[in-house]
Amino acid sequence: MLNNSRTPRGKTRTFARLWMLFRTAPQLMLSSKVPLHLKAIFGAALVLYWILPDLMPFIPIDDMVFTMILIPWFTRIAEKYEQPTLPTRP
Repeated sequence: MLNNSRTPRGKTRTFARLWMLFRTAPQLMLSSKVPLHLKAIFGAALVLYWILPDLMPFIPIDDMVFTMILIPWFTRIAEKYEQPTLPTRP
């Protein structure tokens, strides 16, 4: 079977999954079904990492990378408690 797209199919799926994780994180943070301790761990880790001194002061690149790593972790764990609903396009 020929694949005419330039990107492999796995990369498209991975990007779509990652995008979905980033879109559902705020919804899961506001959900009452997700345990408070899980939300607290996620929020505290982000706040502490952004506030505490780090390797590159005044350059938030490493802080953004840490946030981008932590959001999918939180979303995967929180999805066990509630499956988020994504709005569909008309």
